[in-house]
Amino acid sequence: MSAKVFKQLPTFTARTYRGGLLLRQFLKMENAVDDHYPEDWISSFVEAKNKNFVKNEGITRVSVDQKDRLINEVVESSDFGEGRKNSGVLIKLLDAAERLGIQAHPTKEYSKKYFNTPYGKTECWYIISTRDENACVYLGFKEHVTREYFKTLFETQNIPEMLNAMHRFEVSAGDVILVSAGTPHAIGAGCFLLEIQEPTDYTMRVEKQTSTNEALTPQQIHYGVGEEAMLDCFSYVGSDKETVRKRHFLPKRQAGHKVFDLVRYTDTDCFALKKIEGGEYQSKENHFVTVVVLEDGGTLCYDDCTISLEQGEKYFIGANTEFTLRDAVAILCYPPKIQ
Repeated sequence: MSAKVFKQLPTFTARTYRGGLLLRQFLKMENAVDDHYPEDWISSFVEAKNKNFVKNEGITRVSVDQKDRLINEVVESSDFGEGRKNSGVLIKLLDAAERLGIQAHPTKEYSKKYFNTPYGKTECWYIISTRDENACVYLGFKEHVTREYFKTLFETQNIPEMLNAMHRFEVSAGDVILVSAGTPHAIGAGCFLLEIQEPTDYTMRVEKQTSTNEALTPQQIHYGVGEEAMLDCFSYVGSDKETVRKRHFLPKRQAGHKVFDLVRYTDTDCFALKKIEGGEYQSKENHFVTVVVLEDGGTLCYDDCTISLEQGEKYFIGANTEFTLRDAVAILCYPPKIQ
């Protein structure tokens, strides 16, 4: 059986916030600017849940025989791996020129109850670069925050105090931040990151308008479940800043010669991440793998093919495909652990 390897094309997806300059520069596109398409969805079989629905928006485009195809047209269930009916994961390149709205994502239990899907939205951010030294993220409620107090802030739309209810962390390239479902958070302006998450696009928001004063509809805020249920999505476990840092910021762990574990299945069973920093890395997994190339140089080899790699390239590698990375700097993204 021949190897299943697909090169992925940029798949920009509309969002309510502006960004994308660093993303497009990373992808080596000319005339890079910030706009409302600040995310590139990778190995995505998920449609974006935007105010203005566009069929197939968010589903990754791939190059097959020099033709532009949708990934769900060319990937078969067997390519995911034995015992897998779908990918179980969604990966993005995300570039925020402005702060994203204060939000939380549903747990699996919440999603089953309200959205009839088995997936929540635990996610992880790998910081690729920042626009300046002020880049930050907001994570987790402080110790004094209760549901009643946060509801009051929501009802009065006291945005400064909503932000102050969470811990602010400055970030820099190489940081790995695991955000479990239910965790209140906001990505700050100036963060360019790779995000891996469970494969849904459900975001429960507490700000009723964007940073450019565009009003959000109730559907954009809570998908029709109502404000009380939306507030129930947030975890009100208040903690001090150092506890939150230890809970969410993951260490870079050696896993081999120039191989590092960023996220292990012991951290979450939703996905895993490795970083390759050169050398030779050989692999043959019983599930698919997504490769995101961080720097120019090195090669990807499989069957009788050798591909010279460039920064920003992304590859879907089907299950049971033997491949080798040589002298490459890349992130390897893995699907959920099968229980």
